[in-house]
Amino acid sequence: MQQSISKSLIFLLAAVFAMTPYAIDCYLPAIPSIAADFNVNTAMISVTVSMYIFGMAVGQLIGGPLSDKYGRQPVMFAGLVMFGVCSLMLAIADSLSYFWFLRCLQSIGGGIAVVGVPATIRDNSEGKEAAKLFSLVMLIMMIAPSIAPAMGTLIMTTTSWHWIFISSAMFAIFVAIMSFFIMPKPKANINSIPSGGFMSVLKYKPARGYLIAVAFSYAVLITFITNAPFAYLVKFGISEALFSALFIGNVIGVVTVNRINAYFLNRYEAARMLVVFLCLQLFGGGILFASLFFMPDNLWFAAAGFITCMAATGGTMSNASACFLKFFAKNAGTASALMGATQFSVGALISGLTALFLHDSLWPMILVMFSCAAFALLSTMKTNHYHQSQQLVD
Repeated sequence: MQQSISKSLIFLLAAVFAMTPYAIDCYLPAIPSIAADFNVNTAMISVTVSMYIFGMAVGQLIGGPLSDKYGRQPVMFAGLVMFGVCSLMLAIADSLSYFWFLRCLQSIGGGIAVVGVPATIRDNSEGKEAAKLFSLVMLIMMIAPSIAPAMGTLIMTTTSWHWIFISSAMFAIFVAIMSFFIMPKPKANINSIPSGGFMSVLKYKPARGYLIAVAFSYAVLITFITNAPFAYLVKFGISEALFSALFIGNVIGVVTVNRINAYFLNRYEAARMLVVFLCLQLFGGGILFASLFFMPDNLWFAAAGFITCMAATGGTMSNASACFLKFFAKNAGTASALMGATQFSVGALISGLTALFLHDSLWPMILVMFSCAAFALLSTMKTNHYHQSQQLVD
């Protein structure tokens, strides 16, 4: 099943995918102002980032099976409307408990909507074509976090934090309306394993290794994002301006690798490219090890390792997702839900635990990033070997 997906559909799916990093990062500059308005400690507002990630996982587990049963478009529309309405209500929230409650509902709506993105790609493409589309959509997801804080700052300087959530609501409602006109009609699905819920997906051995690769490669990314302020601002003592510049370096690396991946997918399979970029991620971890051993106070040695690890995600996430979902044509929604929930849960748990052990040294952070990259690579190589053995038997 090789099809050409319209540019308008790609734009729509990218917009839905970008909604989550925008919702997380755009309001970061407003956290002190929100805390002041509610007369609470800043940490009481910051915790909503973790709430959002958890809600996203829950929302995907809800939306995935529903989209298999009722279709991608109506479920995506419902999730977008839920996200939009909750965003509007967040703008008028007048208490911390109300704010927490609405933030959780908003994230669940976002999860219900976003799970339709990989499922729709799987419905309409496969193999190299699917990997290219995942690569393009993932590119938007990677770039959005670097733009969102600037958008939040701009809104804060011109109006108030309430308009950050109003802008999120307007964006979600606009995308929901566009989904009516752009989302493809449901098609009959064939050549899939029988649909039996989440356990049937989890127990399907040929795909399990790629699920692990998705989760632990994402854990490398989220571990860095969570602990980068400690590494750069505290450990190396750099300025906020240089901190932002180094993050731009990450974005440039991700975009470069993402486009390289798209080019080589014209010649090689996604499974092979996945191994290449997981090796690159592991190589970045090796640079970090070397920096701590030989030059622990050298910022640029460590930054080279961090940027290499982050750049590699421009090829790991998209290829791993395509490799995993190719086995689930009939129940792509359920498979996407399990993939997303596993990715967010593993990433949040590992990055959170890592932060607890960071005190005076970067060793916990580096060990976790290296170990996650190694586990993802070994799992992928084992799965690829399994498929090669099956082909020889056949």
